[in-house]
Amino acid sequence: MIIFIYFLIGVSIFSTHRLIFGPTIQDRLVSLNSISVIFIIILALFSLESKNVFFLDIAISFLLLDFIGMIAYTKYLGHEEDK
Repeated sequence: MIIFIYFLIGVSIFSTHRLIFGPTIQDRLVSLNSISVIFIIILALFSLESKNVFFLDIAISFLLLDFIGMIAYTKYLGHEEDK
């Protein structure tokens, strides 16, 4: 399981490259969303590994905040395109 966590960290580093050098704002949003999902998966795996439910609660909270933030930001971008 530790190897899979290291693999996810490597994937998030590649996604961070897209976040910094992304040509459009949509690319950067997708990259930020994928980094946060990877972070949530790592927290859930760490919760299973340590048998501590507290980290799973934090992962669920981050997932809800990520979802609400992404909806709000895409709604904001939709209003910007209408002008």
